[in-house]
Amino acid sequence: MAHVRRDAVADVLRAVASGALRHAPASLGEAVREAAVEVSPPAWRLRARLHWDASRRVLGFRGPRSHGVVAISPCRVVSPLLLETLPEAAAALAASSAGDGELEWIEDLEGSSAVAGWHGGPVPPAPVGRLAGFHPLANGGCVDTGGWGAEGVVMLLPIPLRVPVGAFFQGNRHLVPRLFARVAQLVEGERPARVVDLYGGVGFFGAAAAHIGVAAVTVVEASACAAAAARDNLPGARVVEAPAEVFLCDPGPAGGSLAVVDPPRTGLSRSAAEGLLRWRPESVVLLSCDAARFGRDGGRLLGAGYTLVSTGLWDLFVGSHHVEVLAHFRRTIG
Repeated sequence: MAHVRRDAVADVLRAVASGALRHAPASLGEAVREAAVEVSPPAWRLRARLHWDASRRVLGFRGPRSHGVVAISPCRVVSPLLLETLPEAAAALAASSAGDGELEWIEDLEGSSAVAGWHGGPVPPAPVGRLAGFHPLANGGCVDTGGWGAEGVVMLLPIPLRVPVGAFFQGNRHLVPRLFARVAQLVEGERPARVVDLYGGVGFFGAAAAHIGVAAVTVVEASACAAAAARDNLPGARVVEAPAEVFLCDPGPAGGSLAVVDPPRTGLSRSAAEGLLRWRPESVVLLSCDAARFGRDGGRLLGAGYTLVSTGLWDLFVGSHHVEVLAHFRRTIG
């Protein structure tokens, strides 16, 4: 939807989300049609996965409906730092005779520092442009041996977060600080004794809870490198290195608990949804990457005795139809 005028984006995203919820409970559709929309400026990507075509020496994205790699400069989506570094990164990969592979890019919120990870063998041995580090990535996405420089970047939020290359982090540099502040506001309004950050990554939402003074914070994350970063970022928190489904088999007491849930685009698995509803925390803050999945997962919460308190739409993938739904539910029955 790159052709859509910026002043029309909010209305378009409401319409997209509303259409995706046509089979969901009516209250969810009504809430989305009236929801505030956080619209993002362009040049938003602080994370990207680029493909390297060794035979053509092209580093870029896949073409439309194709496995072919196309150059991406100029581009309104990625950052100026990435566009500046692309030619030097491609030259370094060519000079090192790298075969086909994928380059993971992550930079800080200010766009002043970046680190690259490489799926495809050894990395170029020499410094590349303004990159602060370049590392091979293991199959699990964690930094492997044989690289050089910094292994990640620091996101300067109210609680600074170290993010290693290869670990998940929200990708929109403009909206990350606003999302942090909004979740902190929702948590503060509930005054929970305990916050559990499911699918917690490096501790982004757990940090929002800790920032407003929640003493008991649990971060649940399956990735080993992200969980290790969460331990560094939140030394006072409990970090559980496990899938959400496993943690929810024995999550502890529900009284005084608030769950922040940020599942992948497919939404909550059946097992995770059943575990969450068995647990029945007093409040749930749900960030859905897909409006239709929000209809399914939010509908489950409504059916289990929760009430929808607030809803917001987030333009985290500028120029696309993807809209994320941030919803706050409170248990009212049982």
